[in-house]
Amino acid sequence: MRGIEWLESLPNFEADRSVTLSPLDRVRAAASVLGGISSGLRFIHIAGTNGKGSVAAAAAVLLGDMGFRVGLFRSPHLCRLEERVMIDAVPVESERLEQELRQLAAMTQQQLVPPLTHFEALFVAALSVFSLEGCEIAVIETGLGGRDDATNIIDAEVAVITSIGHDHLTELGPTLGDVLEHKLGIVHDGATVCLGPLDEELRALAMDRLSLNPTIWMDELDVERFPGVGGQELVEHSPLGDRSFFVPLFGEAVAWNVMLAVHAVEALLGRRLTSERIESGLARLHLPGCFEVLRGELIVVVDTAHNREAAAVLGTTLLETFGPEHSIGIVFGMSHGRDPYEFLVALALPGVAALGLLDCGVAPAILRAAAEKVYPDARILDWSAELRSVGELLSSLEVGLVLITGSHCACGTVLCKDIPKLLLDES
Repeated sequence: MRGIEWLESLPNFEADRSVTLSPLDRVRAAASVLGGISSGLRFIHIAGTNGKGSVAAAAAVLLGDMGFRVGLFRSPHLCRLEERVMIDAVPVESERLEQELRQLAAMTQQQLVPPLTHFEALFVAALSVFSLEGCEIAVIETGLGGRDDATNIIDAEVAVITSIGHDHLTELGPTLGDVLEHKLGIVHDGATVCLGPLDEELRALAMDRLSLNPTIWMDELDVERFPGVGGQELVEHSPLGDRSFFVPLFGEAVAWNVMLAVHAVEALLGRRLTSERIESGLARLHLPGCFEVLRGELIVVVDTAHNREAAAVLGTTLLETFGPEHSIGIVFGMSHGRDPYEFLVALALPGVAALGLLDCGVAPAILRAAAEKVYPDARILDWSAELRSVGELLSSLEVGLVLITGSHCACGTVLCKDIPKLLLDES
């Protein structure tokens, strides 16, 4: 059996929440046999409800621009599995990942390593790839939570907590304090912690939990934003001196995520980065599905927001970037267990003229009921069985700006298919 086929045959918690996660000692045992966990890699470990992907990618490109060979493990993927295992900002070759998975499959069948779930096996294989390919640093994004997540077998020098929200309360709750405890589980003895903005109650809990760890609190930074064409200028005021740099991304939330990445890299390396160094590294930053703008006859924004906190940020960023004057069409699909009404209310967008509904786990009938409540005057189109091209579907919304959101599945409808040239600005 091919390695990828074996991987896809494993229990998959991302697709089935009834799947039981393996104890960490089982994951650690498998990683030890393959050698990835004892290879001398240095780690930045990232947890949080939203923003993990952008922090991880920004940290990886900053380190890569300084000449380090950097592995990046992230989840989930948009188009293909290899996007989860990257080296120097490029997905590993499918055959390279296949080779590692095939070896892990053989060891499992020979009972040399314990059985694992899909996510656990992929992470163990990724660590081995990073080690064998000569990576010096690995930036690791958690899958779910932190304390019990398979990625927590690593002993990271720097731990980042991006945000705490209501996503996965069933698995991690029932309270936000419980969610925070799970996320803080990635903080090991001696690690430096970079912590995104928290409300007063959660901040007090974090301060108590992190009393013995050096901690960088984002809400104590003095940062100004200046939105512009193609991104925004960030200016950080500090007793160590001001610095400013351009970020080719939009919105307040991503600005904080970039600052988290900058401070995480500085904590790992033990030195302050210059404005020029930061801007040079971030120039290579590309985040598919993170407020990604495709320009052409239509403005198309693709964003993988999938919970109410992320929806609120997305709505604010869209209005800040393009203003309220556009008629808006939303291409919308949500995965199982999500509340589409809650998401659309949090999005809070005026001027929505049409919605195209996709079946990404939540049935279009449920999406329609939510859309009719929030946008009673909008045209609502069921695209779950449509065979027309992406360009034809988007044009049929008859709007000036299209937002594709709600899930990785919905965003993949555009980003993972052949997009008609008329949608892209080739310049």
